[in-house]
Amino acid sequence: MPGFRAVLDGERFPLRRWQILAVADGYGVDTRTRTKLEQIPDRPYLDAGEVMIALAMTPAHLAARTPL
Repeated sequence: MPGFRAVLDGERFPLRRWQILAVADGYGVDTRTRTKLEQIPDRPYLDAGEVMIALAMTPAHLAARTPL
């Protein structure tokens, strides 16, 4: 996902979820990242940092975490 962050940094914001998904498809993100992106709220994102925070809060991301 760090590479995708760099791709997003090159985009013009704000972006909505469908636009982020289009960028992801063009970049060729893996299935796991695509699934997470599908789960982010559909709202305008002002920068790549907001997208990364939303990704970290998706059910798919949280389910994949190992408990402490």
